[in-house]
Amino acid sequence: MIEIYVSKISEYIGSIERLKRYYPNQMIIHNPISLSFLYRGLASKDYGLLPGLFRKQYDILDDENHGVENDRYLTFGNEKEILYSFMHEAISQIQLSSEDLSRWAEYAQHYGVPTRFLDWSKNPLVALYFACRDEKEKDGKVWLLHARNYDISFPERRDEIKDLSRREIVDRLIAGEKCCDYPLLYTPFYVDSRMSEQSSYFMAWGTKVKKLEEMFSDDKFRMRLPENDDGTRLYGVHQQEALLFSFLIGANEKQPLLRELDMVGINEKTLFPGLDGIGRYIERKYRFDYKEVFN
Repeated sequence: MIEIYVSKISEYIGSIERLKRYYPNQMIIHNPISLSFLYRGLASKDYGLLPGLFRKQYDILDDENHGVENDRYLTFGNEKEILYSFMHEAISQIQLSSEDLSRWAEYAQHYGVPTRFLDWSKNPLVALYFACRDEKEKDGKVWLLHARNYDISFPERRDEIKDLSRREIVDRLIAGEKCCDYPLLYTPFYVDSRMSEQSSYFMAWGTKVKKLEEMFSDDKFRMRLPENDDGTRLYGVHQQEALLFSFLIGANEKQPLLRELDMVGINEKTLFPGLDGIGRYIERKYRFDYKEVFN
């Protein structure tokens, strides 16, 4: 898949608009109201599309860099035990039934507990911000998912789940049932203003524990910008199957892009309402970056 290198917001948004023309979410025209693209920003291009619950870590054992790969969170417990630990500590502040596992998992995800949810945003600028915010020495990446294509061709069509709501399927997965292999798109309740400001959307992993880009690695699932974009709208088989595209953000471009994003109101204080967000916004505003000044 050809990646687009991003150094300016205008280039980024322009490429997305071209993708919308080439991969509309309706047969004739692109419907601006319908669910279309989702975005996820990663501080390092080497990170994959996998929820925190299932991530691995490589631990170095000696001075010669011999090591071993372990589950980061599932070595000493399982998903339900982790969620129940959160429920035990938080139930005095969150008034939910103990049977409502998907709602508890939404709160857990929001407060940093590893879950089977992967965060996406409906706002491309929010994803770009998160790709630039941290690990300034590494190249970042923004993934784009053609959400409508994924949703209407969701690769799970088992009889036992066809009449269930998305929330009911997630409840069963958390309870340990193997009812769904592939990730499914899932609209969370916005438990506070931060989720609203970030235009949050979830993808809930099924039992197939692989990175999304590895599940759909075939070329037919990869979106691409047309070489000669004459504005012609197409809607063939490829436009209906393609799911993923990515933007590369060079390490040297991160701080300048954060300055640009601040100019259009995408910053720490708007994405994290409250005093903590204001404090981090002021810290970043005055942070000196040699590469930014002399780039």
